[in-house]
Amino acid sequence: MSVKHVLRKSLKSIQQNGLQNTFQRAQRRVFTKLGVNKVFKRNNAQLHDLYVKLIDLNKSQELKGLVILTSGREFEELYNQRTINLAKYLSDQGFAVLFVAWQWDDQEKLEKSYQQVYKNIFQIPVYDFIYDIEKLKVLDEFAKKTYITTFPAKLFYGCLGQLNQSNYKIVYDIMDEWEEFYKTGDAPWYNRSIEEAFVQHSNLVTVVSQPLKDKFASIRNDIYVIGNGYNAALSGKRNVSLKQAAPDNKIHIGYFGHMTPSWFDWDLIFALAKNQQFVFHFIGHGATDEILSKIEALPNCEFYGKVHPSKLQQFVEKWNIGIIPFKTSKLSDAVDPIKIYEYLYFGLPTVSTGIPHIGKYPLVTHCDTEAEARAAILHDYKQLIHAKLPYGNLDAFLAKTTWDERFKEILHVLDTK
Repeated sequence: MSVKHVLRKSLKSIQQNGLQNTFQRAQRRVFTKLGVNKVFKRNNAQLHDLYVKLIDLNKSQELKGLVILTSGREFEELYNQRTINLAKYLSDQGFAVLFVAWQWDDQEKLEKSYQQVYKNIFQIPVYDFIYDIEKLKVLDEFAKKTYITTFPAKLFYGCLGQLNQSNYKIVYDIMDEWEEFYKTGDAPWYNRSIEEAFVQHSNLVTVVSQPLKDKFASIRNDIYVIGNGYNAALSGKRNVSLKQAAPDNKIHIGYFGHMTPSWFDWDLIFALAKNQQFVFHFIGHGATDEILSKIEALPNCEFYGKVHPSKLQQFVEKWNIGIIPFKTSKLSDAVDPIKIYEYLYFGLPTVSTGIPHIGKYPLVTHCDTEAEARAAILHDYKQLIHAKLPYGNLDAFLAKTTWDERFKEILHVLDTK
């Protein structure tokens, strides 16, 4: 991460949180790194009580086993993210799940710490888990124990010794190109040697795309590509997108998700928006104030901010086409965007850039240039309103790409290890 990027993020933090809060946060992270508070946070009574609760749960129910699952965010039942969906799937399959949530420092308060956040899922903060890692031995009576991490932070790797002693199966599920996120300043915890060690020493390594498998092929050849998916219960009605001309006779094009300029191609969007036949709709977060000002100034661009996943269908009903305008990079090349499965579930033909492999999905057109993207939008719209798009190819694809099907495959492969 460049000094320039660090300074830019620091200034942004000061603007958003104030100088004093920014300084205090930086101080807490330094103290955490030095281990100042570690001795005071050991022998955690809440952690002990939670482990006892898990033991009692195992005795009172026919649980299939225990899964420790690390996450970059707190558990939120209705948030459509891979780790959270995996936790719910494991719970529904009869596993107890210890959901270890990330903290930037050991003083950071998490709202749901030590709560049962879903059936058989219990959240704990990562530093409490790590500082008392030897206490994990009390859970050895679980016959089947698995540790799954989805991003290779040093904190998560440091506990492998204890986990191996207790015969946990180790799974590294690679859901993003973390090294490239590090270069954009979005994964400051990243260390390539730690990630390579995870790849080498895990019982199972899964990735969401072929480029990620290729990246680590020199370390091992038994890496499994298991992509992302969708949750029909969360998304709502299927095939609701607008398949006829809108009342204004415009082509309505929609996007939802993260919109950071690090990978979102705003230059492409603003070039396409010169065509007044196109109306763009944006849902999500990550766009800079400068970008938002440009959107506001354009009569054919609408920004709605964050929208709850269960409400997305109300917007998609007014869209003809979906778009995923990512810049061409190693980061975008490796991604398997969750939104593409949601787009297709909603029935949106989709134009994408920067992610070649999703061009193989039904109703998705991969483009390399602005001209190609413009032509693809016009072509798909014409085919759409004349009922000529091949929607018949979609059923089989959607049947194989639910979260349940994806995670069923992970457990099946793990059982062979």
